[in-house]
This record gives sequence, C-alpha cells and structure tokens, in this order.
Amino acid sequence: MADPVGAGLTSPEPTTPHAVQLRDVWLRLGREVILRSVTVDVPAGQGVTLLGENGAGKTTLLRVVASALRPTRGEGRVLGFDLRDGRSVREVIHLMPVDAGLYPDLSCAENLEFALRVYGQPGNVRAALARVGLEGAATRRVRHLSAGMRKRLALARAWLLARPVTLVDEPFANLDDAGRALVIELLRDLQGRGVALLIAAHEPELARQVAPHALRLTGGQLVEA
Repeated sequence: MADPVGAGLTSPEPTTPHAVQLRDVWLRLGREVILRSVTVDVPAGQGVTLLGENGAGKTTLLRVVASALRPTRGEGRVLGFDLRDGRSVREVIHLMPVDAGLYPDLSCAENLEFALRVYGQPGNVRAALARVGLEGAATRRVRHLSAGMRKRLALARAWLLARPVTLVDEPFANLDDAGRALVIELLRDLQGRGVALLIAAHEPELARQVAPHALRLTGGQLVEA
C-alpha cells in the first residue's frame, strides 16, 4: 500500500484515485520528532486501520491529514488537494476526534445543524439522530450527555456529513457492545457511500471489520501491521 519512502508525489491518476497520499512526511513539535518519514496511500473509497500505542502519533497523523498541522518536511494530498491548501482539504474531509469535538452549549440537533451549515449542504438531522438512537435527546445540551451519548452524536455527524474522506479517532471508546456494533454498522454504511476511512483504534479486531488493511505507528514511523 505504501510507496517507497521518499518517492515523489505526483497527481493521482484518473484510473487509480487516492483519497490520501503522503510522501516522506516528518513532523517536529518543539524538540520532539512526532512523525518520521511517513509514506502511505489510502485508495479512494477504502478503509485503513491505524494501530499503535498511546503516544505513537496516531492522533497527530490524523491531524496532519486533516491539514490541522503542517508537516515539518514532506508533502501530501487529499483527493488531489495539496495539504498546504487547507481550505480545499477541509472541504472534502471530516475529522471525528476522540473527544468528539462537539459544542457543549448547543443541543444535539443544533450541533448537527451547525455542521451542515459549515459544509453548506442539506441533511436530515432528525433522521441522523434516530440512526444513532438519540431522537429523544434532540434538545438536550451536549454538556449534559454521557460520554457514550456524545460518541453517538459524533457518529451521527460523520454519517450525516459523509465527507469523501473521514478520519475517525478511537471510535469504539466509551461504548458498550451495542454501541460498538453501531459504530461498525455506520462506518460500513459510509464506506458503502464511497467514503474513504482512516481509523485510529486500540481495538484492531473491531476496526478491521470495516478497514481490513492495517498499518502501525511505532516511534513515529509507519509500518505494515
């Protein structure tokens, strides 16, 4: 899946589109090197599971792909858009962070409505809440939800937006067995709609049900799992 480290990055060929392409990406934060020569291709519409211990750099790598962090060295593209063109990248990508990234003073419905306005797209908020079993919590503020309910709401947002590239950080955390089954179902649904997934998880047996190809970050370096 990954090209040789340091290979040049060219525009995706029409017959083999890629959702994500990184070439020799390094990231240094202060004196610490977080990512080391990361090179990877994620084909459009497919899924990759990203494994690694705490502190290995999984969340950081997702933030680099989402253009929230700029690489110290190297280059990358998301659906052909250069990572340095953050505005274009953010229009085709959605990051679901481990803390859900919700607005605590907005209700469940308001959070989803706001996400739709940000991306300038229509969507059925009521159906999305029902899809994750939160139809009865539409008017509740997020700050009053349990961790599991917040995770479900974040999943509803990702499902509602269905961005072509969706990055998911620890989707199974704070969920019971029913919640984890729902995660798998929703992520499979997204893949069925042509969404490429990059999933950082500590539960490889669950994540690989959706994204069977696995890569592991060790010491900031990406290797085949």
